[in-house]
Amino acid sequence: MPTILVESAHWGLALVPVLLLLAVFVWLDAFELMSLKEILFLLLLGGLSAVAVYPVSGRLIDTLPIGFSNYSRFIAPWLEEGVKALVMILLFRFNRIGYKTDAVTSGFAIGAGFSVVENIIYLVIFPYYGAGTWLVRGLGTAVMHGTTLAILAATAHQFAERENREAAGDFDFHLWWFLPGYLIAVALHTAFNQFPERPLVAMMGAAIFAPIAIIAIFTYGTSEAHAWLESERAEHEAGLATLEKGEWPRTPSGKAVAGLAERLGADKGERIHRYFQVLTWLIVQGESALLQEEAGNVAIDQLKVEAAFAELDSLKRSFGRSTFAVLQPLLPFSRNDYWELSELRQRVRRRA
Repeated sequence: MPTILVESAHWGLALVPVLLLLAVFVWLDAFELMSLKEILFLLLLGGLSAVAVYPVSGRLIDTLPIGFSNYSRFIAPWLEEGVKALVMILLFRFNRIGYKTDAVTSGFAIGAGFSVVENIIYLVIFPYYGAGTWLVRGLGTAVMHGTTLAILAATAHQFAERENREAAGDFDFHLWWFLPGYLIAVALHTAFNQFPERPLVAMMGAAIFAPIAIIAIFTYGTSEAHAWLESERAEHEAGLATLEKGEWPRTPSGKAVAGLAERLGADKGERIHRYFQVLTWLIVQGESALLQEEAGNVAIDQLKVEAAFAELDSLKRSFGRSTFAVLQPLLPFSRNDYWELSELRQRVRRRA
């Protein structure tokens, strides 16, 4: 067989399986939260993580597909999972993770990007290894990298969800959310690296465990997100009905915003009321769009939503930075609500 065909087969075995599995997980997401652009960005972040860790891990690991040294078995998992976890921490910190299904898909995509770049490095350095090696790395090591970070992300989401659902003004970010998932990820990675003389056993373990674990999390996450959306939409619709009557919601946050509006005078107070109303309406639209996506029947009033976003941005500018800095923490919306708003804006832009 020509050398180029053999090398092409090796590259396919090393790189394609984890990307195909990622595509399956993206397809399984009932809310269709990930665009192709976002997936490619997450793959890039994972790839950059692999580049960052290679000067240490790549130089010390001694044998493919799984090293025999104590470093490979007991040290590499801590370093590699830690670097991947840093990317996930940043996504959580900047409110780029919404539901558990979103966390799992993001984690697997980053892990897939890590494994793809890592395998490309090894394909270039060790082109003489046989197809068996690249099959183990492509269907075993690569899938393991995606799965460990997906589990870390889902675990962190479970610990963070209470803060994410409370008012954004009261939000506190905690690194300890990521510690339990990190320890689980390291444990799984370490277990995978304990079979240097039986790489097929490790590969089969990863290939069987990954779909079962991630599909189970998807099933739970979808049910959880549906319940949240139904509950929060009903709450926001009640607040919107009050605002549309020209009144303020009879909640602590509604009273706080009303007090600010009264202190700032009639003109600015009216604009604050309108901002509150438009923002609430848009969040309701975002929640409805996600529920419709789950049901497979999305109907977004494109022009009306675009006009509402334009008005919201105009009102925000009219307040000035100091007024808006005082107003925003008083609003009752959570980081999760603002994430839903961001998702709605992205959906509208993709349809434009």
